[in-house]
Amino acid sequence: MFDDDYEYEEEYEIRDDDDIDDDEDEDENALWDDEDSSDAEADDSPDKPKRKRRKKDSEDVSDTGDPDEAEAEHSEQVQRQVALEQSIIDRVEADAEEHPIEDDASDEEPERKKLQRELRAEALARLEDAARTTRDFEKVIAWWDKLDANRERRERHHELSRSGDDVPLDYGASANELYFPDYLNDVLERQMRKGDFIDTIFNCPYDIHELVTDEYLSQILSDLDENHKELLFLCAVRLFSSTRIAAIRGQSDRNIRKVRATMFKKIRKKLLAALMDKHGKQPMTLLEKEFLADNSEAVETAKKK
Repeated sequence: MFDDDYEYEEEYEIRDDDDIDDDEDEDENALWDDEDSSDAEADDSPDKPKRKRRKKDSEDVSDTGDPDEAEAEHSEQVQRQVALEQSIIDRVEADAEEHPIEDDASDEEPERKKLQRELRAEALARLEDAARTTRDFEKVIAWWDKLDANRERRERHHELSRSGDDVPLDYGASANELYFPDYLNDVLERQMRKGDFIDTIFNCPYDIHELVTDEYLSQILSDLDENHKELLFLCAVRLFSSTRIAAIRGQSDRNIRKVRATMFKKIRKKLLAALMDKHGKQPMTLLEKEFLADNSEAVETAKKK
């Protein structure tokens, strides 16, 4: 009986040992399973993204942690941008002041007309060079006739001359003297019909200084004596010859020419002084510039004195 109990106890002990071994095996397998699962998770989620996320989180934390520093950096950036824009604006304004844009329509129109005249002259020159047949030369002649007609029309309409009774038909004189007397073709008469009476009022030897527009020239003519004024009026305005003037005044031709030369010498001397005073201070006409160029020797001697 006791032997049977002893056998049962041995069986129980053996079973307990087997259970313990099974539990130990299960525990060991459980440990290994945990290690495998952790390795698999490590393979699925690498370390680099985790590090990046940690950096971003740290940056977010730092940003949210110091709002004053972020505002200061933003304000500094805005100030730098404003300063850069202001420097660019100042540079553009300075450049505009140094090189202003000139937009004047009055200056563009003469240049356009001048260019048109040059193009027409070049076209006419090409047409002349390319002319070979009679018909081509007739075209060139017709073009030149048109240009001459335009020039004569401008002279008739815009040029004013004291021609007296010698008004040609091209200048508007009427050939039918029965209805239009010849004296109506005179320049002064035509001015009077238009309402311009200034030249007619001062058509007198002693008012010859009123027939010029320049102040210095009017003063020079006004300072002449009556004898020289009468001679200048007959020579310059009426265009009489020295022989005719000598017959009118009862003097010799030689005497008239001598007095005329003396008068012109006095006028030139005063005119030279007036133009030298005007030179460099006021704009001068082409005639005034030509007068100074012709009398350059006298100008140099006057400067040396």
